[in-house]
Amino acid sequence: MNSKTIPFAFILVLCFMPALVFAQRPRQVSVRVVDERDKAVEGAEVRARYMATVHEGNKEYRVPIELADPQTTDANGRCKMILQDVSWSLAAIEAHRPGMKTEDAIKLYEDAPTEPSKLAAFEREVKDLVEQYSTAHWLLDPEMDAHQLITLKMEKTIKVTGRVNVDGKPLAKALVSIFSPQTQIDQLFPRSSPSLTDDTGRFSFYAIPGELNRARVVVERANGTRVLDLTGVSAQSTPDGLRFEFETIASDYLLK
Repeated sequence: MNSKTIPFAFILVLCFMPALVFAQRPRQVSVRVVDERDKAVEGAEVRARYMATVHEGNKEYRVPIELADPQTTDANGRCKMILQDVSWSLAAIEAHRPGMKTEDAIKLYEDAPTEPSKLAAFEREVKDLVEQYSTAHWLLDPEMDAHQLITLKMEKTIKVTGRVNVDGKPLAKALVSIFSPQTQIDQLFPRSSPSLTDDTGRFSFYAIPGELNRARVVVERANGTRVLDLTGVSAQSTPDGLRFEFETIASDYLLK
């Protein structure tokens, strides 16, 4: 071979090697979502996330990142997801369906009562319908069969209510989170969002059922943010879920 043609041929190999070596066909997974009676769920949002390691300066953080574009289930409760071509050791799929869509709730207001007490009760009922949801999770296996059908069985969330007092007085405008000991799923998808207490110290939200025995109260004020972490908290069962009562003292809140 002419020595002058070797460098050119070598360059051609280098140009095409990355595509030949690293290009992989995106992994497709099939998902089916059913309710508690094993009936297909239409209109459920399905998401996939994986745990990534992010570097910032000299620090390393574990951050959940989307593994695929969100999908919505069809009339048969099915959808397909194309997973990103990234390596991961922890990943999961979540299906989520609200008790009522926001646009449907807006339509209800067309027939809302005008009498103040009835309107207040109506608004509480609609708020509950919007906040309530059903959900399901599935841990992904890096070695799973590409033809495997993943079936997610939805579970309804429970209502969590409570009140926070500090030195015998209601604690207003504080963020309250109540959660379970962290599992692999919890690292990717939170069980609930923090709830803001009202002027009477009361809070209300919906959460995935489980061992809800930990709480965190965050108080943001002009003079600083104070935090109280509680473990082993107990609750009273209600027809809708659980109720918590926190009697705390100011000295237990730590300045962050």
